[in-house]
Amino acid sequence: MRAIIPAALSATLLAALVPLSASADDNADTLHGFIGGGLGVKPAYSGAKDNKLSFVPALKVEYGSFFIGGVDTLTAAGWKFYDTDRWQLSLGVGSDLFPREESDDDHLKGMGDISVTPRAFVSGTYKNGFFTGGAILTQDIGGNDQGFRFTTYAHAQWQATDDLRLFAGPSVSWADSDYMQTQYGVSSAQSSRSGLQRYDAGSGLEQVGLELGADYQITRSWMVGFRTFASHLEDHASDSPVVEDADQLRYALFLAWKF
Repeated sequence: MRAIIPAALSATLLAALVPLSASADDNADTLHGFIGGGLGVKPAYSGAKDNKLSFVPALKVEYGSFFIGGVDTLTAAGWKFYDTDRWQLSLGVGSDLFPREESDDDHLKGMGDISVTPRAFVSGTYKNGFFTGGAILTQDIGGNDQGFRFTTYAHAQWQATDDLRLFAGPSVSWADSDYMQTQYGVSSAQSSRSGLQRYDAGSGLEQVGLELGADYQITRSWMVGFRTFASHLEDHASDSPVVEDADQLRYALFLAWKF
């Protein structure tokens, strides 16, 4: 559920460049969206060789220009400050509520847990009948040195029937050294506790991936969806001693109620 700028500066620049009059929402202020969930299979952590089965939430609730839902890896609340038939620009704050924990895998013993931290985001999306593309920039604002991450994606989509929508396309993510060190680095203290070699993860390309998905409208109020995402960790991420397998595969099946 890809719901995907450094945050404060980029948000300010985007807001200044977009005419505020163009951001008016012609829709009535009604509560709408979808809520549901399903099951997903994903690596135990980014770079793990073993997978785990877990509950996958499906959530997006909108009221006027405000929304709650998934944004990249975050569960977030945001504001659509520019919204047209083709373009949507948003900003807000959220968090990865389930970051990596030492208990996720035996390979992480001695590495400690990654803290939950608030992240500001700015996102931009362009869409038409055949294509959706966008970019999401997130920045740690909790003082936990978890840095900046940029994700961009492009999806070709096909309305196969009135009820069935298919899409597929690539994505790329880049991160600064703070983010990469948190996710893939090994400090001296972590090295002494875990036995893994000390490793400094610099900024650079984190991963490239390909996502495929399908949404089927069962009734007016119920939909079922499937997502699969294959990715390859790159550069400083793939070279990390934390990483056991640079090739990662995730997939999920979910049911959601639309209102």
